[in-house]
Amino acid sequence: MTWYELKLITLQKMFAAEGNNIPNDGSTADYLAGMVPTANEALQLISTAGKYVMKKAEIAHYPADNLLGNEMKQMQPIIIQDSIEYEAEGARAAYFEFYGSGRVTISVGNDIEAKTEVLSSKTSFSPYKFLIENPNKENVKIEISADTRSVVKNVALYADKFDSEESVQPFTERIKYDFSEMFPDFYMFDSTEIYFEGDITNDTYIQTTKLFDENGKTLLLPRELPGNYTVYYRAYPEVITEDMDDEHVLNIDREVAVILPLYMASQLYKDDDNGIATSYRNEFEIALERLQMRAGLATAEEFTSESGWI
Repeated sequence: MTWYELKLITLQKMFAAEGNNIPNDGSTADYLAGMVPTANEALQLISTAGKYVMKKAEIAHYPADNLLGNEMKQMQPIIIQDSIEYEAEGARAAYFEFYGSGRVTISVGNDIEAKTEVLSSKTSFSPYKFLIENPNKENVKIEISADTRSVVKNVALYADKFDSEESVQPFTERIKYDFSEMFPDFYMFDSTEIYFEGDITNDTYIQTTKLFDENGKTLLLPRELPGNYTVYYRAYPEVITEDMDDEHVLNIDREVAVILPLYMASQLYKDDDNGIATSYRNEFEIALERLQMRAGLATAEEFTSESGWI
């Protein structure tokens, strides 16, 4: 269905258009002015009330190796009374989480103070990420010192290159993927539609419901289970705008296209004939209830994250 067709059918239900043309006069001006917000309201209602817009995201989940070791002990909190040191050959990035007050000094080879930064977090652990200039793959040492009783955890030195400090991977048991940031149209997860496809050493293909999310927006993938993941999520509908071309084909299923004019006419025709408007609204609600019972699902678009770190 095109945007023009949707407007035309809606006008026909309000007895404001005949044939296949929208009247180009003042008789439909007020109706047409209300079409965009009413259509968006209907699409939002339908897509969040059972007739979901399903989309697919592919996550390449391959966490970087920690040069200090990938064992759980590297993630345990350590109380710092004075200072603590970590070092590894060839490190190009560092990550740790710190609570308290102190400073970190990063040394590369013979440069004993390549980088230093004040650390301060009074209420919770704060993440710290660093890019390290180390073209010759020299030994890197980080020293974390405390001014007061402090705690450090999840310390990692990476040989991997990262585009920016923000993109340095956290060293945690589960890696977080915030779908609300990765996909602007993200609405909610379908917890039964998460698939693990394995990797080059594991060709297992399983459907899982154990990858719990935080606040309904964040997928948590286990560090010890790298590989390709396919996640189907429920998306917000396409937004109709004032400048949308009449020939634009709306990204909606046929069963949704059929009931959209019912809702739009029920809202736009209230002041003219509330009885007919109410009748259209009742028809819409009955049709929507049937769609919810069917729980029709359709995958409309596909997004691929090649690196897994967006």
